[in-house]
Amino acid sequence: MQKVLLINPEESRTVWTLSGIIDDEPLDIEMIYTVLKKEKIEVRIFDIQRDAPSKIEDVIREYEPTIVYTNGVVKQVPYMLEYIALAKKNNDNTITIIGGNYAEYNYDKLYCDDLDYVVRAYDPYVILDIVKYHDKKIKNLSKLNGLCYKENGKWKENNICPTDIRKLPWIDRTFFYEHKNQVKYMDVVPIAHIRTAYSCPYKCEFCYRTMLNSRTYSSRDIKDVVDEIRSIDCENIYFVDDDFLVNKNRLNEFISLIKKYKIKKNYVCYGRVDFIINNIEIMKELKEIGLLYVIVGLEAATDNFLDKYNKLISNDGGEKCIRILEDIGIRCMGLMIVDLDFTRKDFKNLYNWIKKTGLKRYGLSIYTPLPGSDLEKKYKDKIFEKDLTKFDYVHVVAKPSKMSKIHFYYHYYKLVIKLFLLVKKYGTYDYIDLNKYMKQFTGLLFRH
Repeated sequence: MQKVLLINPEESRTVWTLSGIIDDEPLDIEMIYTVLKKEKIEVRIFDIQRDAPSKIEDVIREYEPTIVYTNGVVKQVPYMLEYIALAKKNNDNTITIIGGNYAEYNYDKLYCDDLDYVVRAYDPYVILDIVKYHDKKIKNLSKLNGLCYKENGKWKENNICPTDIRKLPWIDRTFFYEHKNQVKYMDVVPIAHIRTAYSCPYKCEFCYRTMLNSRTYSSRDIKDVVDEIRSIDCENIYFVDDDFLVNKNRLNEFISLIKKYKIKKNYVCYGRVDFIINNIEIMKELKEIGLLYVIVGLEAATDNFLDKYNKLISNDGGEKCIRILEDIGIRCMGLMIVDLDFTRKDFKNLYNWIKKTGLKRYGLSIYTPLPGSDLEKKYKDKIFEKDLTKFDYVHVVAKPSKMSKIHFYYHYYKLVIKLFLLVKKYGTYDYIDLNKYMKQFTGLLFRH
C-alpha cells in the first residue's frame, strides 16, 4: 500500500512575496488529497509556508512516503525539483511526480533523473491511477491523460485532452479547516477557495491561463457550486476562476439560488471591464448577496497598450468600470501592467491615470513572457533571464525596448513608491505595514 506526500511549494525565498497579504488555499493539492482519501489511500499535505518551521527533509524522513507529488507555476519550478531530489536522496525507490500549470506546456523541461512522472492534465484521477499502477491494480500507463513517464529509460508522452471539471468531486476541506485563519485575501480572512470554471474563454495576449486545459474553457453547473458553498464552514468565498463574471444566465441563476437558500456570505471574484459596465444591474444584485471584491484586469492607462494586449476594452471603459464599482460599493482591485515598451512618460501616465480615476487598490505586474506561452515565442530573442524564480511579474526577464534594464527598474521602483504614498492617503491598506514595503523598495531604488 502506498503512502503519498503532497507538497504545496513555497512562493519565494526573497522579499518578493505577498505572504501575509494574500495567502491562498492550496486548492489543486486539496483536490488530489480528496480523490486519494476517498480511495482509502494514506495521504498527507505538507504546505511549506504554513507548516514552517518544519523542514521538508525532516517531513520526508519521518513520514517515509512511497510517492511524493508537488505542483506549481514557473517561479516555483526550482523548489519543486529540489523537493523531489530530497525525496530520492532519502529513498531512491520513492516515486516522484510533478504537475501543475507549468507542466502542461513545459513538461520536457522538467525531465531529470530524480523525476518519474510529469502530469500535464488538470485531472486528479491521473495521480490516483499512478498510485493504483504501483499497487498493481492497473496494468499500464499508456492511456492516462497527458502523462509523461519513463519506459526503458526513455520518456514517453501520452496525448492530452481537456478535463471536464463537472466530473471532479467537492474538495475535502480538512487542510483548510486546520489552517483556516492563515488563508486570506487582503483584509478578508478566513476565505475558502472554490473553482467553478477552469481556463478562460478570452484570449488576452499576455495571459498564460487562456492556454490551460488544452485551451478549453470548462465550467461547473452553478447549482452544484451553490450546494458546495452551503457546505463550507466559512463566511468568505473566493472564486478563483480566471473570470467568474462570464455568463449572465449563469450569474442570474447563482443570485437566485443564493437568495433562495438565504446564504449569507461574502465573495471575491475576477471580472472583466466590459462585463461590469454592460451589466450594472447584475453587479448591484451581486453586491446585495455579498460580493465584496472584484479583481479587474484594467491593465493599461492608454488604448494603444490595451489594443496590444487584445483586451477588447478601452481606457474610457476602465475609468467607467472603477466608478461603477465604487458607486455600487464593491471594492475594485485593479490589475495593471508595466510594459516592456514603456517610456518615462508611460510610467508617469500610469501613475496619473491611477490617481485621476481614484483607484484605491491595485497590483502592478511587469510584462512577463512565461515559458511555454505564445508570448515567449514573440519575445524569444529578448528574453535574457535564466533563473525561473524571477518569472514572478516583479522582475524584468526580457529586454525593455525604450530604456536599459537598470533605468526600467529605477522608474518601476519609483512608481511603486509613489503609489504606496498615494494609497496611504486612502487608508485602504491600513492592515498592511506599508512602511516596511516602502523601505524595501526605496532600498532597491537607490541600489540602481
